[in-house]
Amino acid sequence: MNSNPILPRESEIEQVLRHRVNEIPVVSPAMAKLLHICGDEDVSIADLSRLVETDPGVSTQVLKIANAAFYGIRHGITSIPEAIIHLGLDEVKKIALGVTVFEKMIKTGKIQHFDRIFFWRHCLCVAVLSRAIARECLYPNPEQAYVCGLLHDLGKIVFDLYGRVDYDDFIANVARHTGTLIAEEKQIMGMGHDDIGAYCCHLWQLPRSLALAVKYHHQQYEHLGVSSEEACLIAIISLANFLAWTQGMGSIDIIRPPVLQPEVEQKIDLDNINFTAVITGMDREMENISQFYNFVFPSPSQFRENMFRANLKLGSINTMYYFMNQQHLPAVDITRLRHSLTTPHRSLDPNIIITSTLEAVYKDLKCDRLYIMKVVKKLRRLKMHTFLDAADSGMDLGSIEIPINRAAGGFITCMRNKKPVLITGKTSGEKQTLEKFDITQMVIVPFCSQNKVIGILGMDNVVSKKPIVQNILSAIAIVANELGIAMENAGIYKEAKAASLKDGLTGLLNRVAVDELLAKAFRKAVDGKHDLSLVMIDIDYFKRFNDTFGHQAGDNILKLIATTLKKLSRPFDHVGRYGGEEFIVVLNDTDMPKALVYAQRIQKEIAQLGRLLASRFPGTLLTISAGVSEYKKNIKNRDELISRADKALYRAKENGRNRVEAG
Repeated sequence: MNSNPILPRESEIEQVLRHRVNEIPVVSPAMAKLLHICGDEDVSIADLSRLVETDPGVSTQVLKIANAAFYGIRHGITSIPEAIIHLGLDEVKKIALGVTVFEKMIKTGKIQHFDRIFFWRHCLCVAVLSRAIARECLYPNPEQAYVCGLLHDLGKIVFDLYGRVDYDDFIANVARHTGTLIAEEKQIMGMGHDDIGAYCCHLWQLPRSLALAVKYHHQQYEHLGVSSEEACLIAIISLANFLAWTQGMGSIDIIRPPVLQPEVEQKIDLDNINFTAVITGMDREMENISQFYNFVFPSPSQFRENMFRANLKLGSINTMYYFMNQQHLPAVDITRLRHSLTTPHRSLDPNIIITSTLEAVYKDLKCDRLYIMKVVKKLRRLKMHTFLDAADSGMDLGSIEIPINRAAGGFITCMRNKKPVLITGKTSGEKQTLEKFDITQMVIVPFCSQNKVIGILGMDNVVSKKPIVQNILSAIAIVANELGIAMENAGIYKEAKAASLKDGLTGLLNRVAVDELLAKAFRKAVDGKHDLSLVMIDIDYFKRFNDTFGHQAGDNILKLIATTLKKLSRPFDHVGRYGGEEFIVVLNDTDMPKALVYAQRIQKEIAQLGRLLASRFPGTLLTISAGVSEYKKNIKNRDELISRADKALYRAKENGRNRVEAG
């Protein structure tokens, strides 16, 4: 399979940039050559000297840095070959590349919301971390990792220079919201910095390794067929970027949770990375670098606060949802699926499936205790989910957790090899687990979903003390396999059912789902259990967006409105796309005055986004109109409630659009 990055089309690029593609200035030949050389371990002193000497400004800066006190060189260095001999090829390559990129792309930037000096500190930080992590995980070319880390966010500079939407204004807008920076870029700028950066790498004929790292440092890539070495390189850059953000060294002066792809843990053994050494090395090298770029680092108290705020946000957002939302589930025949579940699992409730499995195993094998432990990936632990204590041992098994680390022994073997294991206390971790269960041996069997271990089925004889014979393992393995199939089918059914209630484009509830939820809310309002209001929203001049800028622009506007509605709505409200460019929001426990305030807030937010997008969609300003209705005792049914909101929306349109009317 071709492992070149999947690039956006030229027409898509020109929709988000002010210039045509052929008008974007290319990098200088010296810089392009330097990028190739910096990833080449076989470059000679003569080749590197000739290249650096072609740019007097760069060679002067290299000599200035080479003579710095922290290198400990007692006599003055006056030539590039001499600098290479004293400092080494890798160090001079690193210095030359850093100075070149800084002088050509960073130095001229403005210092506003998108501060290029702040951004450059992040790039250097990721480069230093990438090289350190590469060495830790024995990646064959750490200097290549350094280059990719330095330029992984290249697309942000391109946006700042040429974006139709002013990147400085974009950053100011982002500061008011939560969520990932890359997701906000795709909606507001029209594309992520990863895609625009990778396109420029291709345009400027830069190394493929760099293009891959730029393109996929926020995206999943396992399905693309990249080589093992390329996959490891992308994982290194992603991890370094993630680590930099958690250390308060992001590319913008706003705390934002980065996205860490599942592939990172698959390609890098995080348990074997000495993060203390990696971060200490970063601090030391960044301190030296700061002398030349005049970086100002936060004080210890500020740094601790940055750490706290970064990790607080990281803890509040499960980034797996980011990737789940990118995947499009295939259509599933739910009726057929119901009957395809493996016998005896006829229920689609995972808890019932697990309970029935334990009861079936006990009936056949008559062991004292059976338990299901689920994998908690983030905590790297097995956590008790359900247990059947047939012998009435009196122990509280519910709170037991098993760390998955090097000492875990058979538990690691079980999950890696996906085979049953008899735990007898061969390692310290095994002994500690057996002590928790008050036993001397246990059988554990993995069960999988989509070929990934999601938990283990365990059993022991805590009271009878009967030994567990080896030939029982294959029988339990069959049961565990059946359990995994049933759990996988139940998960698919659950996802399919949820998908059937969502709008495919925006991810909001569809009309069927909204009508069902509104019916329930209406009954509660009739019973006097809560207030109920409804907001109908329509995009002004939506047809103009489609006709002038194409259906892709129209789809982007719909997604942008959907995201804004989700951000500004409460968890117990129901937000849906009601058809075309029309949206509906069911506001539970909300009277008319509060509903009007909500609608006006949405309108104000969209108007501000419209001003931000004005340069991207010239001549068509994004605004919305809204109609609001409230349940009253004289309203007979939900259709009348919808009708009143719809009529209010129609009046808002007639009265000049970009208005809110009450019905």
